[in-house]
Formats: sequence, structure tokens, C-alpha cells
Amino acid sequence: EKKVLSQAVQDLIDYGCPVETIPAGELTGCGRRVRFQAPSGHHFELYADKEYTGEWGVSEVNPEAWPRDLKGMETAAVRFDHCLLYGDELQATYELFTKVLGFYLAEQVLDEDGTRVAQFLSLSTKAHDVAFIHHPEKGRFHHASFYLETWEDVLRAADLISMETTDTSIDIGPTRHGLTHGKTIYFFDPSGNRCEVFAAGITTIRIISRSTP
Repeated sequence: EKKVLSQAVQDLIDYGCPVETIPAGELTGCGRRVRFQAPSGHHFELYADKEYTGEWGVSEVNPEAWPRDLKGMETAAVRFDHCLLYGDELQATYELFTKVLGFYLAEQVLDEDGTRVAQFLSLSTKAHDVAFIHHPEKGRFHHASFYLETWEDVLRAADLISMETTDTSIDIGPTRHGLTHGKTIYFFDPSGNRCEVFAAGITTIRIISRSTP
């Protein structure tokens, strides 16, 4: 794994992308990290070593199905799934992620002139791991997304958000995505960040192109 990280660092340097090395331990439980900035203005970090703590609240010996004292969406969220980012220089960002980091284009949106205005990139069979949408300002954040297993979990999330006594509000949904076809709901957490929980959706390595109206 460390060799993979070292190779990724060298590939970034050879491509002309400056990198910053952050020593192990600067972030609790994390090994050496390497930070770089994409042409879109966003900063990313790569690492190979991470402390394994097991599933929170569940014993490693004869574990129960889930922790007994979880509340809210903690009982249903499977994993962090992806993020969607706004910025410019989509083509240069696309080339960095595909030529250097091994991502592939899973889905895209083209304007009437055939210019890509949204790109959904993946490293697996997931609908996408990171997405970029064109925006005149660099380094903007749209949302972070968490994967749920079923449509019923998404509906339960909507109920929980509407019942929440903190400053949590629904942005969009529950609904179905046009892109990826996932069932989804967007909401703002108390700190003001837009988040998403979604279920299902396309898992494919086909490139799907769509045009803007």
C-alpha cells in the first residue's frame, strides 16, 4: 500500500502537479498524507495507512448485528459514498483524475455545443466517487453523500429530518435522480453543509451522456 502511495505521488509530480507531504500522526490515526490541488481549485489528500478501530459500538468477538444505542440515520447509513464539487477547468481536472489517478468517466452532461458541463468520475462500479460541475468560482462544495440500503431508509431519513429539533432542513426530495437514477433526499445539517442520503442507482462502467435542455 505504501508503494502504491509513493507511486501516486511520483505520478502527480511527473504530471506537473505540486504535492505537499503531511507527516503521520498530524491527523489522529492516520499515516502519511499527500495533499494536492486539482485545477478546479479543490484540495485532495491521499494516504495508505489508517488505524483500524473496528465497527463502532460492536464487539469484535461474536458481534451483534448493530450497536444498540445508535440513533437517527446512524442506524441505516452504510458508508460515505461520494461528493459533488463546483469549480472551473473541468477538462483539466478530468485529465488529472483519469490520466494520473485512474478514475474513469461514468456519466456526463453536455451543453448544446457539446461541451462537458458536469462529469461523474468513478474508481469502481459505483455510480461515481466524485463529481464536478462547472462553476465560475474555484473550489466550491455542493454536497457530501451517504449511502443507504433501501428506498424505505431514504423515506425514514426524511421523517427523521422533519422530526429533528435542531436546525436541519430538507433541501430537495425525497425524489429520484435523473442522473444515476438513485432515490435521494438532500438536506442541510446544522452547520449549513448540504448533505445527501440515497439508495440504489446505476452501478455500471458504461459512459452515459446527457444533454442540457
